[in-house]
Amino acid sequence: MGGHSERPQCVLVAPEVFDQRDEDGIVVLLEPEPAAEQQAVVREAAQVCPAAAILIEEG
Repeated sequence: MGGHSERPQCVLVAPEVFDQRDEDGIVVLLEPEPAAEQQAVVREAAQVCPAAAILIEEG
């Protein structure tokens, strides 16, 4: 995932799952296996990501 100059959409939509490093702006995954109640916001984060950098694997 690339760096961002401002808060990326995925961090705004799902801050419990994604964060942004202060030093370089790169988005990091905090929760690789989000809980069932977080699934909807993770899907929304994937949809709003302008870089299409979020891939959801089910199973």
